[in-house]
Amino acid sequence: MSTKTFISVDWGTTNLRLRLVTVPSLTIIEEVVSPKGIKTVYNEWLAAGGEKENYFLNFLKEQLASFKTDLCPDVLVVISGMASSSIGLRELPYSDLPFKTNGKSLNIETIQSPDFPYTIKLISGVKSDSDVIRGEEVEIIGLVNDKDKKKTVVFITPGTHSKHVVCEKGVVTNFFTYMTGEIFSVISEHTILKASIEKSDFDASVLASFEQGVLKSMEGKSLLNTFFKVRTNTLFKEKNNIENYYYLSGLLIGSELKTLEEIDCDYVKLCAGGKLFELYYRAISILGLVSKTKIIQADVVDTAVVKGQWNIIKNQF
Repeated sequence: MSTKTFISVDWGTTNLRLRLVTVPSLTIIEEVVSPKGIKTVYNEWLAAGGEKENYFLNFLKEQLASFKTDLCPDVLVVISGMASSSIGLRELPYSDLPFKTNGKSLNIETIQSPDFPYTIKLISGVKSDSDVIRGEEVEIIGLVNDKDKKKTVVFITPGTHSKHVVCEKGVVTNFFTYMTGEIFSVISEHTILKASIEKSDFDASVLASFEQGVLKSMEGKSLLNTFFKVRTNTLFKEKNNIENYYYLSGLLIGSELKTLEEIDCDYVKLCAGGKLFELYYRAISILGLVSKTKIIQADVVDTAVVKGQWNIIKNQF
């Protein structure tokens, strides 16, 4: 294995990100990004046929050829995310909870192929009794610090499937998936509420509507009922469609975050990467959780997978 560099591959459902990284400084030398996530490549393989693993490896080899920097023959390729799922490069069994944030308890499989020029370390996901994650476990390993390892911390990673990861003294003991982003997409694109919603950038003009949605979610009523308020907002001309867009967002994000009241923790860490950060932080403020919330800056979140992958790999030797 090259002691100077490794290739970090973060392969999600919808996107692929490859980074050539120096060690131990973890400086990113070069980056290649592709919109061909696991789902796209899997569907292309279904159409093309042949042996699945070879198809994925050939695609990955093409992406690695996009690097302008010459790669060492013994450079290690470290892959996390959905590549270890049933629709990925090779399906690996989930690791079980609890797992230590040094990464030693995660399942890692070595892949070597005569048709692929580098050794691959494929990192699997983690399962609880009722939930699974693939990729976020690596991100958390990259985000947790020495202070966190002495406390009980909930890490929040907003997204299509938002994750709340509970870490107790350096050990991940539980996690919860919230389909917040996906449900928002389904409602706004495929239900009767579609005609009452219009997407627009977040600004001060829609703040009140978002806050009203968050407050409505705190009333304890069924979301199946409160969703329809988006429709009556339009019928009664109480909100325009852009305001309704953020009202619905407030309902969903508020419903997700109010569950934090049920978790006994020292503090919450909100990952600040992505456009959703401002909405999540505003909802946290409305819920009265600001005093126990810490912000992980966007640049730290951006490199968390790289750091997590390297921490996992170096602890295997």
